[in-house]
Amino acid sequence: MRKLSAIFRGDKYIWVVFIALSVVSVLAVYTSIGFTARHTGRTPLMATLKHVAFIGAGYLCVWFGGRINYKYYARFSRLAYIASVVILFVVLVIFGSRWIRIPVISSFQPSEIAKICLVFLMATILSQYKDRVEDKYYVPVALVPVLITCGLIFPENLSSAIITFVVCVIMMFVAGARKSSLAKCLLVIVMAGVIFALVSVSLDKPLFRSETWASRVDKWLHPDPSVYNQENMARMAVARGGLVGAGIGNTIHGRLMTQSHNDFIYAVIVEEAGSLFGLLILAAYSVLYLRCLVVARHSDKLFGKLICVGIGTLVYVQALVHISVSVGVIPVTGQTLPFVSYGGSAYISMCIGLGAVQSVAQEVRRRERRAEMDAAAKPSQEAAPAV
Repeated sequence: MRKLSAIFRGDKYIWVVFIALSVVSVLAVYTSIGFTARHTGRTPLMATLKHVAFIGAGYLCVWFGGRINYKYYARFSRLAYIASVVILFVVLVIFGSRWIRIPVISSFQPSEIAKICLVFLMATILSQYKDRVEDKYYVPVALVPVLITCGLIFPENLSSAIITFVVCVIMMFVAGARKSSLAKCLLVIVMAGVIFALVSVSLDKPLFRSETWASRVDKWLHPDPSVYNQENMARMAVARGGLVGAGIGNTIHGRLMTQSHNDFIYAVIVEEAGSLFGLLILAAYSVLYLRCLVVARHSDKLFGKLICVGIGTLVYVQALVHISVSVGVIPVTGQTLPFVSYGGSAYISMCIGLGAVQSVAQEVRRRERRAEMDAAAKPSQEAAPAV
């Protein structure tokens, strides 16, 4: 047990959930990636082995990240943030895309790493300037990097921009930002969003991907069961799964959807393993989030608290959005299921964030051990006879 504790440093419950989700991920990807594998000239086994390689890299990120003193995340957060924004800008403005194709390895999505870098930066800023929390311009100034990053993300991925913005607002709330200032800034941003929507509707040529966003909402509000699109097939997969599922490897709809291994992998899991197992997956994310909050509560530094709250909220909200899309509760967003969907930049980025949480957890454990040793040594010192 001690050897395992030495290897898997940090919060053991987070490790258990992460490993369990990784096992589910390998099985789910193998049974659902057939459509994509055929169109890329690979077998499902080869595509899954590539995913396993990403999982291995993710394990290294969590393991190595947990061994780094979390103060180093603060030290390099600004540099990492600037680099991520520059890459995001170049890919969006120059290439007009959300992906960078890296030969042999995979496609790289800069927005995924930018989200994690933004969480690190916000934790750094909010902890360094905690004494100015009552300042009139504290919230607007703190929102500047958030608006820059989300502004670069939203043209190609509106849902990611919204999720990232919500996570940063929650971090600011935890840091003690004035509620009135937050409310005013949120009101201004909502009004700007409404104006953008009205302008986009009035123009002949849609702005950015507004036509796609409107189409997704329309399909959700007015579904046509006769059309074999991904949304309907995901709902049919969930319905076919019932309580106990059709059996591992017996998916039908997962082999027909182009994004069954990414955006709709939860539907495939429910089809094969049933709704009861689907609830277990939801419970696993809930445990992961609660453990992040527990680590945050025990951390004696605001930076550590904000890292755990930010990363935990990001993972949990994204998981809830993915699950809600898969069961038809909200329109399609294109969000992957953290630590389960087919690996790549999204998988590695989340693992980097989880590694930072484990670093905070490891520091909490060290402090608690020191306190226990001091408490044990104090009675011995008091009992020692005076010379």
